[in-house]
Amino acid sequence: MNKVVFAYTEESTRSQYLIDILKDEFDLVIASSCDEITRLLHESYDGMEALIIDHPSDKPDIDRLFQFVSRKNSFIFTLPILILTEPSMKEDDDDFLSDLVVGMITVGETKKTVLQRIKNTIKFSNSASFDDFSHMLESLPSLIYIKDVKGRYAFCSKRWHHMKTSNESYRGLTDLDVRKNKENARIAMENDRKVVESGEGMSYLIRENDDEGVEYLQVIKEPIKDRKGKVSGIIAIINNVTEGELLRQELRQKSITDQLTGLYNRFYFEEITSNLKDDANLPLTFISADCDGLKTINDAFGHTAGDAYICFARDAIQEHLPEDSFLFRMGGDEFLAVVPGMDAAGAAALVEKIALGAKKYRTYKFTLKLSVGSYTIVNKDTPIESAVNLSDKAMYRMKKERQG
Repeated sequence: MNKVVFAYTEESTRSQYLIDILKDEFDLVIASSCDEITRLLHESYDGMEALIIDHPSDKPDIDRLFQFVSRKNSFIFTLPILILTEPSMKEDDDDFLSDLVVGMITVGETKKTVLQRIKNTIKFSNSASFDDFSHMLESLPSLIYIKDVKGRYAFCSKRWHHMKTSNESYRGLTDLDVRKNKENARIAMENDRKVVESGEGMSYLIRENDDEGVEYLQVIKEPIKDRKGKVSGIIAIINNVTEGELLRQELRQKSITDQLTGLYNRFYFEEITSNLKDDANLPLTFISADCDGLKTINDAFGHTAGDAYICFARDAIQEHLPEDSFLFRMGGDEFLAVVPGMDAAGAAALVEKIALGAKKYRTYKFTLKLSVGSYTIVNKDTPIESAVNLSDKAMYRMKKERQG
């Protein structure tokens, strides 16, 4: 039961009228003096739901009680005060109505009227006002907003530098009205539509790039539903996750990149080739390349010279690859290029260019030598592993011919 203090009361038909109404509906605490009331409130202020004062206009210390309650109240926890009066006293007691004293009960009102007024007062006092709520949300680093089912802003917790409007309120405007990045605005509105139609929430990441730099924002949207389950709007929170996203990208890049050459590694080769074998990329050419003489350089000049030799091999291969190619260091001095849309004739010409072009690279008086081979897939049913093996075999044939 809600705990209500009935204060300054004394035995009278007026007080009995209210006690009879409240006794079965509330946990009623009766106090007869200002000191007794303040002691009760001091001991269990947060447990009290309302304070009802009997005819305050004839209480000489009433201001002291009001001051006590006012000091204890905050916009989060508020103890509402109501007045019990009679028709003949109402004019005098009216003077006490204020932000603190929010209502009046007049002897003779029906039980239902009195109970509903008290319950509404308690319910209202337990809810921060919309302005108070907005002010609280402004202190959060996140941006929170509410939209209607048409994607129009009903509330936005703070200014956002990705918005182009200078209005104090976004109310009634859509993302296309207020967002600088029109593509992200269209994405936002399309996702709003999906949330409204499906009745299910979603989370996604967007990238914003403006004069203040690049930011990554996580958008979390949930439908607002009425008591019957019908979607009546959208509530969303936007978190700036730039630091975490940049770290994730850095770790991702390190996981797929060879540290020495900066090329993709074997791990990424297995990932990317699974998405390349479709009709749009056929014919698909694989080019294998291997450094000749690396062991000799390592033995004679050390691994620093050997590393330079490997990096020259990277440059010699990259120089001739089409822009949409992928180049991987598969390990040691072994390289593999994947060239979408290149047929066998183009692959043969490219192999020759790479092998001949390598001769212009020199380190520690050694001229770069590359053995190169290729294989071209023309049917997407051909296994990637088989294509790589055949490309390697062609490369080893060149190596053997040179040694022969």
